[in-house]
Amino acid sequence: MRRSSRRQWVTGILILLGAAAMAAAQDSLSLKDILRKNIEASGGKSKLAQVKTLSFRTGGTRNVASSTGQLKITSGREPVVTEGILVAGGKVVRNSFGVLSEVTGPQAAVYQTMAKLYAGLFSLARFEDQLQLAGVKSFGPEKLYQLTSKAPVGPLTVHFYLRADDFLLKRLVFSGTTPDGDIYEVNYDFGPFEEVEGLKLPLSWFASQVGTRGDLTEMSEVKTNVALDRGFFAKAETNVGRTEASPGQMKGNVLDWNASPFGLTIVTNWTRKEIDAAGLRTGDKLVLLIGEEEYPLAFYAQASELPPWDELAKVGRLLAPMPRGGAVFAIQVLGGEGETLAAKLAPLAALSVKKTAN
Repeated sequence: MRRSSRRQWVTGILILLGAAAMAAAQDSLSLKDILRKNIEASGGKSKLAQVKTLSFRTGGTRNVASSTGQLKITSGREPVVTEGILVAGGKVVRNSFGVLSEVTGPQAAVYQTMAKLYAGLFSLARFEDQLQLAGVKSFGPEKLYQLTSKAPVGPLTVHFYLRADDFLLKRLVFSGTTPDGDIYEVNYDFGPFEEVEGLKLPLSWFASQVGTRGDLTEMSEVKTNVALDRGFFAKAETNVGRTEASPGQMKGNVLDWNASPFGLTIVTNWTRKEIDAAGLRTGDKLVLLIGEEEYPLAFYAQASELPPWDELAKVGRLLAPMPRGGAVFAIQVLGGEGETLAAKLAPLAALSVKKTAN
Protein backbone atom coordinates (compact mmCIF):
# COMPACT_ATOMS: atom_id res chain seq x y z
CA MET A 1 0.00 0.00 0.00
CA ARG A 2 1.37 3.40 -0.91
CA ARG A 3 2.27 5.70 1.95
CA SER A 4 -0.20 8.40 0.72
CA SER A 5 -2.99 5.85 0.45
CA ARG A 6 -2.21 4.55 3.93
CA ARG A 7 -2.27 8.11 5.30
CA GLN A 8 -5.69 8.73 3.71
CA TRP A 9 -6.96 5.43 5.09
CA VAL A 10 -5.79 6.29 8.62
CA THR A 11 -7.31 9.77 8.35
CA GLY A 12 -10.63 8.28 7.27
CA ILE A 13 -10.60 5.84 10.19
CA LEU A 14 -9.89 8.69 12.64
CA ILE A 15 -12.77 10.72 11.24
CA LEU A 16 -15.12 7.77 11.57
CA LEU A 17 -13.94 7.08 15.10
CA GLY A 18 -14.37 10.75 16.00
CA ALA A 19 -17.88 10.80 14.58
CA ALA A 20 -18.73 7.60 16.43
CA ALA A 21 -17.38 9.04 19.67
CA MET A 22 -19.42 12.22 19.18
CA ALA A 23 -22.55 10.22 18.45
CA ALA A 24 -21.96 8.09 21.55
CA ALA A 25 -21.49 11.23 23.64
CA GLN A 26 -24.69 12.68 22.22
CA ASP A 27 -26.64 9.53 22.97
CA SER A 28 -25.31 9.41 26.52
CA LEU A 29 -26.59 12.85 27.52
CA SER A 30 -29.59 12.83 29.82
CA LEU A 31 -32.68 15.05 29.53
CA LYS A 32 -31.38 17.06 32.47
CA ASP A 33 -28.01 17.57 30.76
CA ILE A 34 -29.64 18.69 27.52
CA LEU A 35 -31.94 21.17 29.23
CA ARG A 36 -29.05 22.55 31.27
CA LYS A 37 -26.95 23.06 28.14
CA ASN A 38 -29.90 24.68 26.35
CA ILE A 39 -30.39 27.21 29.16
CA GLU A 40 -26.65 27.92 29.31
CA ALA A 41 -26.55 28.50 25.56
CA SER A 42 -29.46 30.94 25.85
CA GLY A 43 -27.62 33.13 28.36
CA GLY A 44 -27.64 31.13 31.58
CA LYS A 45 -30.09 30.93 34.48
CA SER A 46 -28.91 34.11 36.19
CA LYS A 47 -29.23 36.16 32.99
CA LEU A 48 -32.65 34.74 32.18
CA ALA A 49 -33.83 35.49 35.72
CA GLN A 50 -33.01 39.18 35.24
CA VAL A 51 -35.51 39.49 32.38
CA LYS A 52 -39.06 40.09 33.60
CA THR A 53 -40.61 41.11 30.26
CA LEU A 54 -39.75 40.62 26.59
CA SER A 55 -41.20 42.86 23.88
CA PHE A 56 -40.73 42.56 20.14
CA ARG A 57 -42.51 43.28 16.87
CA THR A 58 -43.28 40.84 14.08
CA GLY A 59 -44.51 42.90 11.14
CA GLY A 60 -47.57 44.88 12.24
CA THR A 61 -47.87 42.94 15.51
CA ARG A 62 -46.37 43.64 18.92
CA ASN A 63 -45.72 40.72 21.29
CA VAL A 64 -45.17 41.30 25.01
CA ALA A 65 -44.43 38.32 27.30
CA SER A 66 -43.84 38.15 31.03
CA SER A 67 -41.39 35.82 32.74
CA THR A 68 -44.38 34.09 34.36
CA GLY A 69 -45.81 33.01 31.00
CA GLN A 70 -48.40 35.67 30.21
CA LEU A 71 -48.53 36.96 26.64
CA LYS A 72 -50.31 39.85 24.95
CA ILE A 73 -50.30 40.20 21.16
CA THR A 74 -51.64 43.42 19.62
CA SER A 75 -52.09 44.22 15.93
CA GLY A 76 -52.39 47.60 14.25
CA ARG A 77 -50.52 50.77 13.36
CA GLU A 78 -49.91 52.24 16.83
CA PRO A 79 -51.78 53.72 18.59
CA VAL A 80 -54.44 51.79 16.64
CA VAL A 81 -55.11 48.29 17.97
CA THR A 82 -57.49 46.32 15.77
CA GLU A 83 -56.99 43.01 17.57
CA GLY A 84 -55.65 41.93 20.93
CA ILE A 85 -54.90 38.36 22.01
CA LEU A 86 -54.27 37.60 25.69
CA VAL A 87 -52.79 34.38 27.06
CA ALA A 88 -53.25 34.38 30.83
CA GLY A 89 -54.95 32.39 33.58
CA GLY A 90 -55.04 29.20 31.52
CA LYS A 91 -57.18 30.82 28.80
CA VAL A 92 -56.64 32.49 25.45
CA VAL A 93 -58.94 35.44 24.70
CA ARG A 94 -59.24 37.36 21.43
CA ASN A 95 -60.68 40.86 21.07
CA SER A 96 -61.20 41.74 17.41
CA PHE A 97 -62.68 45.20 16.76
CA GLY A 98 -64.26 45.13 20.22
CA VAL A 99 -65.78 41.65 19.88
CA LEU A 100 -64.51 39.25 22.57
CA SER A 101 -64.19 35.50 22.06
CA GLU A 102 -62.26 32.63 23.62
CA VAL A 103 -59.70 30.83 21.46
CA THR A 104 -59.85 27.05 21.89
CA GLY A 105 -58.54 23.92 20.21
CA PRO A 106 -55.18 23.69 18.41
CA GLN A 107 -54.73 27.47 18.06
CA ALA A 108 -55.06 27.96 21.82
CA ALA A 109 -52.44 25.25 22.40
CA VAL A 110 -50.05 27.03 20.01
CA TYR A 111 -50.53 30.39 21.75
CA GLN A 112 -50.01 28.83 25.20
CA THR A 113 -46.83 27.09 24.10
CA MET A 114 -45.42 30.20 22.44
CA ALA A 115 -46.18 32.20 25.61
CA LYS A 116 -43.93 29.85 27.60
CA LEU A 117 -41.27 29.87 24.91
CA TYR A 118 -41.15 33.68 24.88
CA ALA A 119 -41.18 33.72 28.71
CA GLY A 120 -38.06 31.55 28.66
CA LEU A 121 -36.48 33.79 26.00
CA PHE A 122 -36.65 31.00 23.41
CA SER A 123 -35.02 28.50 25.79
CA LEU A 124 -36.86 25.52 27.30
CA ALA A 125 -36.59 26.95 30.83
CA ARG A 126 -40.41 27.03 31.23
CA PHE A 127 -40.81 23.41 30.06
CA GLU A 128 -38.24 21.63 32.25
CA ASP A 129 -40.64 19.27 34.06
CA GLN A 130 -42.99 18.78 31.10
CA LEU A 131 -40.73 17.07 28.56
CA GLN A 132 -39.32 13.65 27.80
CA LEU A 133 -36.30 12.80 25.68
CA ALA A 134 -37.19 11.03 22.43
CA GLY A 135 -33.59 10.56 21.26
CA VAL A 136 -31.34 12.04 18.58
CA LYS A 137 -32.93 12.53 15.17
CA SER A 138 -31.19 13.12 11.85
CA PHE A 139 -32.38 15.78 9.43
CA GLY A 140 -30.00 15.41 6.53
CA PRO A 141 -26.48 15.92 7.91
CA GLU A 142 -27.78 17.66 11.03
CA LYS A 143 -28.32 15.88 14.36
CA LEU A 144 -31.09 17.21 16.62
CA TYR A 145 -32.24 16.24 20.10
CA GLN A 146 -35.98 15.61 20.15
CA LEU A 147 -37.79 16.58 23.36
CA THR A 148 -41.52 15.83 23.42
CA SER A 149 -44.28 16.95 25.78
CA LYS A 150 -45.13 14.28 28.37
CA ALA A 151 -48.82 15.14 28.18
CA PRO A 152 -50.79 16.71 25.31
CA VAL A 153 -51.17 20.48 25.28
CA GLY A 154 -54.86 20.67 24.56
CA PRO A 155 -55.36 18.47 21.48
CA LEU A 156 -51.70 18.69 20.41
CA THR A 157 -48.38 16.99 21.10
CA VAL A 158 -45.46 19.41 21.11
CA HIS A 159 -41.98 18.44 19.87
CA PHE A 160 -38.85 20.56 20.41
CA TYR A 161 -35.71 19.87 18.37
CA LEU A 162 -32.38 21.22 19.66
CA ARG A 163 -29.14 21.42 17.68
CA ALA A 164 -26.63 18.86 18.91
CA ASP A 165 -23.71 21.27 18.49
CA ASP A 166 -24.96 24.34 20.38
CA PHE A 167 -28.21 23.06 22.07
CA LEU A 168 -30.27 25.97 20.74
CA LEU A 169 -33.78 25.51 19.36
CA LYS A 170 -33.88 24.56 15.70
CA ARG A 171 -37.44 23.32 15.18
CA LEU A 172 -40.78 23.30 16.98
CA VAL A 173 -43.56 20.98 15.79
CA PHE A 174 -47.21 20.87 16.84
CA SER A 175 -49.08 17.73 15.82
CA GLY A 176 -52.58 16.47 16.55
CA THR A 177 -56.10 16.77 15.21
CA THR A 178 -58.67 19.53 14.85
CA PRO A 179 -62.12 19.36 16.52
CA ASP A 180 -63.39 18.04 13.18
CA GLY A 181 -60.88 15.19 13.25
CA ASP A 182 -58.57 16.57 10.55
CA ILE A 183 -54.80 16.24 10.84
CA TYR A 184 -53.15 19.34 12.29
CA GLU A 185 -49.42 19.85 11.97
CA VAL A 186 -47.49 23.12 12.16
CA ASN A 187 -43.70 23.40 11.93
CA TYR A 188 -41.60 26.33 13.13
CA ASP A 189 -38.04 26.37 11.78
CA PHE A 190 -35.87 28.90 13.58
CA GLY A 191 -33.06 30.85 11.96
CA PRO A 192 -29.62 31.33 13.54
CA PHE A 193 -29.65 32.74 17.06
CA GLU A 194 -28.03 36.15 17.48
CA GLU A 195 -26.96 38.06 20.56
CA VAL A 196 -29.39 40.71 21.78
CA GLU A 197 -28.78 42.40 25.16
CA GLY A 198 -26.62 39.46 26.24
CA LEU A 199 -29.22 36.89 25.22
CA LYS A 200 -29.28 34.46 22.31
CA LEU A 201 -32.49 34.94 20.30
CA PRO A 202 -33.64 33.79 16.85
CA LEU A 203 -34.48 36.90 14.86
CA SER A 204 -36.54 34.98 12.31
CA TRP A 205 -38.46 31.76 11.83
CA PHE A 206 -40.47 30.06 9.11
CA ALA A 207 -43.86 28.61 10.03
CA SER A 208 -45.64 26.14 7.78
CA GLN A 209 -48.83 24.15 8.20
CA VAL A 210 -49.60 20.95 6.36
CA GLY A 211 -51.64 21.81 3.30
CA THR A 212 -50.84 25.54 3.31
CA ARG A 213 -48.04 27.88 2.26
CA GLY A 214 -45.53 28.89 4.90
CA ASP A 215 -44.76 32.35 6.27
CA LEU A 216 -41.49 33.98 7.29
CA THR A 217 -41.60 35.91 10.56
CA GLU A 218 -38.89 38.42 11.42
CA MET A 219 -38.35 40.00 14.84
CA SER A 220 -37.60 43.69 15.28
CA GLU A 221 -37.57 46.29 18.07
CA VAL A 222 -36.52 43.67 20.62
CA LYS A 223 -36.56 45.07 24.17
CA THR A 224 -36.29 43.51 27.62
CA ASN A 225 -37.75 44.73 30.93
CA VAL A 226 -40.06 47.25 29.31
CA ALA A 227 -42.24 49.24 31.71
CA LEU A 228 -45.88 48.13 31.54
CA ASP A 229 -49.04 49.76 32.84
CA ARG A 230 -50.63 48.18 35.90
CA GLY A 231 -53.07 45.52 34.77
CA PHE A 232 -51.42 45.23 31.35
CA PHE A 233 -52.12 41.48 31.26
CA ALA A 234 -55.61 41.81 32.77
CA LYS A 235 -57.52 42.21 29.50
CA ALA A 236 -57.22 42.33 25.74
CA GLU A 237 -58.30 45.78 24.64
CA THR A 238 -58.58 47.43 21.22
CA ASN A 239 -58.32 51.01 20.05
CA VAL A 240 -60.20 51.47 16.78
CA GLY A 241 -61.63 54.95 17.28
CA ARG A 242 -65.36 55.73 17.23
CA THR A 243 -68.04 55.52 14.60
CA GLU A 244 -71.35 57.25 14.00
CA ALA A 245 -73.90 56.28 11.39
CA SER A 246 -77.29 57.66 10.40
CA PRO A 247 -79.25 57.48 7.14
CA GLY A 248 -77.01 58.62 4.30
CA GLN A 249 -73.90 59.41 6.31
CA MET A 250 -71.10 57.93 8.45
CA LYS A 251 -68.28 59.25 10.59
CA GLY A 252 -65.21 57.25 11.62
CA ASN A 253 -61.43 57.06 11.73
CA VAL A 254 -58.40 55.92 9.73
CA LEU A 255 -56.99 52.63 11.02
CA ASP A 256 -54.20 52.10 8.48
CA TRP A 257 -53.18 52.88 4.91
CA ASN A 258 -50.92 51.56 2.21
CA ALA A 259 -49.69 53.76 -0.64
CA SER A 260 -47.90 52.77 -3.84
CA PRO A 261 -47.43 54.26 -7.32
CA PHE A 262 -50.52 52.29 -8.33
CA GLY A 263 -52.85 53.76 -5.70
CA LEU A 264 -53.83 54.08 -2.05
CA THR A 265 -55.86 51.88 0.28
CA ILE A 266 -57.23 53.51 3.46
CA VAL A 267 -58.52 51.08 6.07
CA THR A 268 -61.49 52.56 7.95
CA ASN A 269 -63.28 51.45 11.12
CA TRP A 270 -66.61 51.15 9.30
CA THR A 271 -68.09 47.65 9.45
CA ARG A 272 -71.23 46.15 7.98
CA LYS A 273 -73.08 47.52 11.03
CA GLU A 274 -72.35 51.15 10.05
CA ILE A 275 -73.10 50.46 6.37
CA ASP A 276 -76.53 49.07 7.25
CA ALA A 277 -77.28 51.92 9.67
CA ALA A 278 -76.45 54.44 6.91
CA GLY A 279 -78.60 52.52 4.45
CA LEU A 280 -75.92 52.49 1.76
CA ARG A 281 -76.39 50.38 -1.37
CA THR A 282 -74.12 49.51 -4.28
CA GLY A 283 -74.21 52.31 -6.83
CA ASP A 284 -74.63 55.10 -4.27
CA LYS A 285 -72.50 58.19 -4.84
CA LEU A 286 -70.67 59.49 -1.78
CA VAL A 287 -68.54 62.46 -0.83
CA LEU A 288 -65.54 61.73 1.40
CA LEU A 289 -64.30 64.42 3.79
CA ILE A 290 -60.70 64.26 5.08
CA GLY A 291 -59.73 67.44 6.87
CA GLU A 292 -61.03 70.26 4.67
CA GLU A 293 -60.80 68.28 1.43
CA GLU A 294 -63.73 66.58 -0.32
CA TYR A 295 -63.44 63.61 -2.68
CA PRO A 296 -66.25 61.86 -4.61
CA LEU A 297 -66.51 58.11 -4.04
CA ALA A 298 -68.40 55.24 -5.62
CA PHE A 299 -69.80 52.66 -3.21
CA TYR A 300 -69.90 48.85 -3.46
CA ALA A 301 -71.57 46.89 -0.66
CA GLN A 302 -70.14 43.50 -1.64
CA ALA A 303 -66.78 42.49 -3.10
CA SER A 304 -68.66 40.36 -5.63
CA GLU A 305 -70.32 43.53 -6.99
CA LEU A 306 -67.04 45.21 -7.95
CA PRO A 307 -66.72 45.74 -11.74
CA PRO A 308 -63.77 44.41 -13.78
CA TRP A 309 -60.46 46.19 -13.25
CA ASP A 310 -60.58 48.21 -16.47
CA GLU A 311 -63.97 49.65 -15.47
CA LEU A 312 -62.87 50.16 -11.87
CA ALA A 313 -59.88 52.22 -13.04
CA LYS A 314 -62.33 54.67 -14.64
CA VAL A 315 -64.16 55.02 -11.29
CA GLY A 316 -60.94 56.20 -9.64
CA ARG A 317 -62.14 56.34 -6.02
CA LEU A 318 -64.37 53.92 -4.16
CA LEU A 319 -65.49 52.58 -0.78
CA ALA A 320 -65.82 48.79 -0.65
CA PRO A 321 -65.10 45.78 1.59
CA MET A 322 -61.42 45.27 2.39
CA PRO A 323 -59.50 43.59 -0.43
CA ARG A 324 -58.90 39.90 0.37
CA GLY A 325 -61.58 39.97 3.06
CA GLY A 326 -61.80 41.44 6.53
CA ALA A 327 -64.27 42.93 8.98
CA VAL A 328 -64.04 46.53 7.78
CA PHE A 329 -64.45 48.63 4.65
CA ALA A 330 -61.63 50.41 2.82
CA ILE A 331 -61.34 53.48 0.64
CA GLN A 332 -59.36 52.88 -2.53
CA VAL A 333 -57.86 55.67 -4.60
CA LEU A 334 -56.47 54.37 -7.88
CA GLY A 335 -53.57 56.06 -9.64
CA GLY A 336 -50.97 58.66 -8.69
CA GLU A 337 -53.37 60.82 -6.64
CA GLY A 338 -53.11 58.28 -3.84
CA GLU A 339 -49.57 59.24 -2.84
CA THR A 340 -50.58 62.90 -2.40
CA LEU A 341 -53.56 61.96 -0.28
CA ALA A 342 -51.50 59.54 1.84
CA ALA A 343 -49.37 62.45 3.07
CA LYS A 344 -52.47 63.89 4.78
CA LEU A 345 -53.26 60.75 6.77
CA ALA A 346 -52.51 59.81 10.38
CA PRO A 347 -53.66 56.95 12.63
CA LEU A 348 -57.18 57.65 13.94
CA ALA A 349 -57.57 60.71 11.69
CA ALA A 350 -61.24 61.66 11.28
CA LEU A 351 -63.19 60.53 8.21
CA SER A 352 -66.75 61.13 7.10
CA VAL A 353 -68.86 60.25 4.07
CA LYS A 354 -72.20 61.59 2.95
CA LYS A 355 -74.53 60.24 0.31
CA THR A 356 -75.23 62.58 -2.61
CA ALA A 357 -77.84 62.58 -5.32
CA ASN A 358 -77.05 59.92 -7.94
